[in-house]
Amino acid sequence: MSGDNFGSTIRQMRLETRIGLRELSRLAEISPASLNAIEKGRSSPTLATLHKILKALGTSFAEFFANSSGPSQVPVFPRKQMRSAADKHRQYVFLTPRRQDMRFQMVHETIAPSELKAEWEVHDCDVGGVILSGGPGRLEIENQGEWTVRKDDSFYIKAGQKHRLVNLGKRPIKQITVMDPPKY
Repeated sequence: MSGDNFGSTIRQMRLETRIGLRELSRLAEISPASLNAIEKGRSSPTLATLHKILKALGTSFAEFFANSSGPSQVPVFPRKQMRSAADKHRQYVFLTPRRQDMRFQMVHETIAPSELKAEWEVHDCDVGGVILSGGPGRLEIENQGEWTVRKDDSFYIKAGQKHRLVNLGKRPIKQITVMDPPKY
């Protein structure tokens, strides 16, 4: 899905929920001018900003990027059917579809080097993961501390905790992240 599609889809969702542009920008904690530029396709949101907008609209990444998964008993998810989203700092590949019978969701994330001003994130679900390659990185959890993470290290963040992962290395960090319950 390109930035133009993000914008037109966000605008359509905003109009369907009968939320004004200024109200949505207030709820998402972004300026009305930024939201207007996103809706008109003149600007692409970062994934963190897109997450804020979707949350303000009462939806999630999972619903926005919903995979069509076929019958619920199918245990294999071909790569060609997976949806993805990216900005200049991150890429998300949604490895598992959103299905009623699944209790978690997995995402393959790539975080670019030198993202020293990574945006803070807060999720309505527990988040765990493992670093596959790249790094090192710095995991920061507000009011708890900072930790260095390297290849093969895993992490766990409780729902509602403000956090961010900054790539301190020269190569992209690649990680698998699991959300429980599925929210992304």
